[in-house]
Amino acid sequence: MESRLASVWRSMAEFDEYIEETAAYVDDMRTAGRQVRELFRVTGTPDRLPFKVGPGAGTGLVMKSETFVELGSPTAGSCAFALYTDRTSLVRDGRIRLIGPDIQESSGGTLPFGQVLIAGGETLTEADYPELVESQYVGDRVEGFMVRSTPGRIWSRVSTDVVRKGFSFELLGLALMRLVKSQIPKVTAVEVLFVTSDKADLQPLNEIGTSVGKIAQAMKQRRWKERGIDISDCAFGGHCGSCADKDVCDEVKKLAHTRRLLAGGPTGRSAGLRPSSASSEKGTT
Repeated sequence: MESRLASVWRSMAEFDEYIEETAAYVDDMRTAGRQVRELFRVTGTPDRLPFKVGPGAGTGLVMKSETFVELGSPTAGSCAFALYTDRTSLVRDGRIRLIGPDIQESSGGTLPFGQVLIAGGETLTEADYPELVESQYVGDRVEGFMVRSTPGRIWSRVSTDVVRKGFSFELLGLALMRLVKSQIPKVTAVEVLFVTSDKADLQPLNEIGTSVGKIAQAMKQRRWKERGIDISDCAFGGHCGSCADKDVCDEVKKLAHTRRLLAGGPTGRSAGLRPSSASSEKGTT
């Protein structure tokens, strides 16, 4: 059987492959005539952003009437995933790439939306990945920016008020970089790719994201298995927050735990039961 160390190394090596595939995707878009803007920001500098960033910076809600542009609606299409590596040479810290129109060029519109977050750090491990995945969905941590997400998809709205303050993909990228580095101190380099050009341009990116998602799910199954839980038969893959049977599952686990105590057996969790809380996985899938 493959050792845990070998499987962790293999997962990281596979992510390295998809970092390189993402770079190749950008080159292909440039060759196809798409506008590719490449910007660099020094993520460690204290220069202030013109909008609030951090816990509680926004309400997490932007009404349709308040929206300047909508990104990644179900009809427009979207794609989102995160990658990490301990080979920091693969990540150009502070690089923000944008394929397609910027926010201030899209008043009243609805754009397709792709977002890829790439993090590097010499001491990063598989254990850091769930938090990295969570960090790409900013929630209420960016003023005037609403995010609704499902695995591999991201649907956002940008408010008119925050656009008046200068909100752009360059500054959104910088905000994301700062949030990731503050949330995961082991991250020393971050770059972000945004795609708004065309729904068809998201297809090859979604293919990369699907492969990344399979690796992420295998990593998650391995983590839960180490805790004595097999989530392979779980309809939601261990994402308890999406499961209508969560209360029943919790009760079954309590009964199983009590039964083991009375029998004098091990007190670990029973195999084959769903995890009791999505919070133990940082709410990620």
